Amino acid sequence: MLTLPKTEMLLLTSTAGRLFITLNRPEQRNAMNNQMAQELHQVADFLASTDDIRVVILRGAGGHFCAGGDIKERKKQTDSATPTSDPARDRNVRSGQLFNKFWNLPQTFIVVVEGAAMGGGFGLACLADLTLVSKDAKLGMPETTLGISPAQIAPYVVKRIGLTRAKQMALTAERINGEQACQIGIAQYLADTNADLDALLETVLQQVERCGPKACAATKKIMQQVGQLDDETMINTSADIFSELNKQNEGREGQQAFVEKRKPIWTVAK
Repeated sequence: MLTLPKTEMLLLTSTAGRLFITLNRPEQRNAMNNQMAQELHQVADFLASTDDIRVVILRGAGGHFCAGGDIKERKKQTDSATPTSDPARDRNVRSGQLFNKFWNLPQTFIVVVEGAAMGGGFGLACLADLTLVSKDAKLGMPETTLGISPAQIAPYVVKRIGLTRAKQMALTAERINGEQACQIGIAQYLADTNADLDALLETVLQQVERCGPKACAATKKIMQQVGQLDDETMINTSADIFSELNKQNEGREGQQAFVEKRKPIWTVAK
């Protein structure tokens, strides 16, 4: 029996190698406060250390994904700053560390967006491996209208949609809908209504689960190193990863199943 972290601001459900995480502050449009962020840190640390989960699905309760950070809480932290202590800065650093943890998850990470995805919620939609969005969702970076910067999500937005479009969205605080999010590459999957998201999600999950979990984790690692390594290092690193996959049980099973014209049986089944 898989033991999940204990959380209050997150609803966690695990079945057959899937972990569903639901942001659960619907009265605040799932704005992320310190407690929710800390619980997400705990879940990310748990995921980094388990092979029993192969795909992670993050969504929000009450018809919204995430309205960003809890501004009222952040303002209190700003007001309590001293010359030697800046709680708001510390919080921002922790946010960056949280996004980095989810970016580097070995599992396939899916975000499902309905309603609002602003600020940090927008960042999560941009850093997910796969993002599903409702046509009528609203996404954007409103930070500059508050006199602050989308500091920790900016790198992921640039990676997702490119510097020129990312600047446009950030410097005008433009809000886009789900259809536009698909057009510019934030989301890969579009549902006409919120009700259609569940069926679309199940289709995507079944497609992901056709693939070997270790192969997917390794592929993410290779792709996310593009541009960070010189050509020769990239070639050898990729070859090492391929060789290891090819020799281990998952690689052997996948290729044996192909020869035998059957579906492979992957190790994650909990």
